Amino acid sequence: MYESLIKDFEATKDNVFETLSFNFAKKELQNSKSNLKFLIGVPGSGKTFFLNHLFPNHKILSSLLTKEDIDKNLNENQLLIIDEAQMLDNSLIEYIRTLADTQKYSFLLSMHTKEAKEILNKDHFKSRNIDIIELQPITKQEMIQYINVKLLKNNANYLFSKKEFDIMYKYTKGNFRYIKKFVKTLFELLDFAIKNNIQKHSKINSCLITMAAIKLGLEDE
Repeated sequence: MYESLIKDFEATKDNVFETLSFNFAKKELQNSKSNLKFLIGVPGSGKTFFLNHLFPNHKILSSLLTKEDIDKNLNENQLLIIDEAQMLDNSLIEYIRTLADTQKYSFLLSMHTKEAKEILNKDHFKSRNIDIIELQPITKQEMIQYINVKLLKNNANYLFSKKEFDIMYKYTKGNFRYIKKFVKTLFELLDFAIKNNIQKHSKINSCLITMAAIKLGLEDE
C-alpha cells in the first residue's frame, strides 16, 4: 500500500536537499580564496553528497591515499578534493598543509567536525589562512518541508501531525541520512501492519514512531 512512499525515501534518492546551510556552505566555498579549505560536519550531514553536487565532473579522491597518490593528482590549476579526510594519516595531512603553503596547490578536505577541530587546534594549523565551511543539520521546518513534498506527491499529506514531526525530529536531530531512513522504516512498518490487519498500528502515531526508532537504534540517541 505504501510501496511508492517507501521507494521515495530510499537512501539513494534525494542525496542533496538544498537547505539554508547547504546554500550558505556553497556560497562560502565559491567565495573562498584560501589554498586549504575544510568542509566539516557531523556524520550524515551530507558532505559527500554536497561535494558530488557541486563538483559532478571533478575527481574526488577517497581517504585511502599515499603520498604518491597525492603527488600524482597535483595540478596547479585544479582543486584537489579528498573526502572522508579524517581517515588520512597525520603525516599526510601535514604534507598537504606544506603543499598548500607554497600557494601553488589548492585542497579541499572533507571530514567529520570532531576530527577537523582536533587538527585545526594544532599550532601549525592555527597560524595558517584556512577556510572552514561547516554543514549544519537541517532544521525541523526543513525536515517537515522535505517530507511534506513527498507526501503531497503521493496524495498522503494527511499522515503526520505536528506532534509526530516533533518526535521524529527529536530522534533524528536534523541528520538528513537518519531522516530518510527513519521515514522509510516508518512506512515499512505501517505497510506491514495494514497488510496484516494489525489495527493498533494501522496509522502513524507515537508508538509506531518509537518502533521505527528502536529498529534503527535511535531510541537512546
